[in-house]
Amino acid sequence: MKKSLNILLITLFFLISLTACSKQPVNKKEEYKKTLTYSNLTDSLSQDEVRKAMKLAGITNESIDSFFEDVNSFNSTIEEKSLVEDGFITIDSLEPEYDLPAMQEMWDSKNLEFMGYNCRITSYDLMKDSISIGKPDTKNSSWLIFDEDALENSPKKLFNEDQLEEFKTLYSFIPTENTKDISVHVKNIKEDWKSKEIKFPNKDKKSIISVFFHDEEGYLFIGHMGVLIPTEDGKLLFIEKLSFQAPYQVVKFDNRTDLNDYLMNQYDVSWDQPTAKPFIMENDELLEGYRENPNNSESDSK
Repeated sequence: MKKSLNILLITLFFLISLTACSKQPVNKKEEYKKTLTYSNLTDSLSQDEVRKAMKLAGITNESIDSFFEDVNSFNSTIEEKSLVEDGFITIDSLEPEYDLPAMQEMWDSKNLEFMGYNCRITSYDLMKDSISIGKPDTKNSSWLIFDEDALENSPKKLFNEDQLEEFKTLYSFIPTENTKDISVHVKNIKEDWKSKEIKFPNKDKKSIISVFFHDEEGYLFIGHMGVLIPTEDGKLLFIEKLSFQAPYQVVKFDNRTDLNDYLMNQYDVSWDQPTAKPFIMENDELLEGYRENPNNSESDSK
C-alpha cells in the first residue's frame, strides 16, 4: 500500500507542477475576481518594491538576497521568455500566458542535473526563520523526492541538515478521512501540526499560503504554496514560484478573497471526484474568504 501511495502522490504532484470541502463556501455574494496584476521581477523597480515589502514584513536579509539571486538566475537562464518586461501589468484574466515548453527547453539545455526550485522550496527559503518546528517528524515525507532531488543538485546549499528536516516535516503528507468535508481536513492538519509543534510567529506581518489537496488513499498534501505579505498602501503581495521550470511571480491583491479566487481558479478544476476540493490555509487556519472556484461546473458558489 505504501508503494502505491507513493506512486499516486508523486503522480499527483507532477501533474500539479505542470499545470501547477465545505459545501457552504463563504462570501458567495462578493464579486469574483476577473483581472490579475502581476510581475515576474525582471526590472529593478519591481524588485525594489518587493524587496522593501519583504523587509517591512520581517523577512531576513539573507533570505531576501537568496530569493532575488534565484529570480535573476532563472530569468536570465530562460532569457526572460514571455515574462512581464517591466514592473507590474494588469490582464483581463486570472491566468498569465507563459511559453512553458520554451522555458523548459532553455532551462534543461543549461542545467543537466538541476531541475530548478519549486513553490515549496522557494516559500520555505523565504520563511525558514519565521516558522518554528519543535518536534520534526519526516516519516511521511517520501513523496518529496523531486524536491529533494532539486536540493541535492542545487548549485548552492539552501538548507542545513536541521532546516532540511524541518522542510520535510512541514511538507509531509497528513492522514485524513475519506470525506469531502474540509472542516474535517482542517482539523486533521491542525492536530498534525500541533503534534509536531509547528508554529507561525509574527503571522500578522507575513504568512505561508498553502493549497492542500486530498487524495483517494486518505492523505492531504501541499500541492502549491506561496508567501503573503502586506504593502505600505494596504494591498497584499503573493510571492510564488509556479513550478520547477516555470517563472517566479508576484501578484498584487486587494484582499484575501481575491487571492482565494486566483488560486482556486488555478487548482479547483476537477469535477465528479470522490475527494474533497482543494482548500487554502493561511499558516494554520483556513484562509479568510475561502470559497470554491465559480468557473468549476460543480461549484456551489454559482
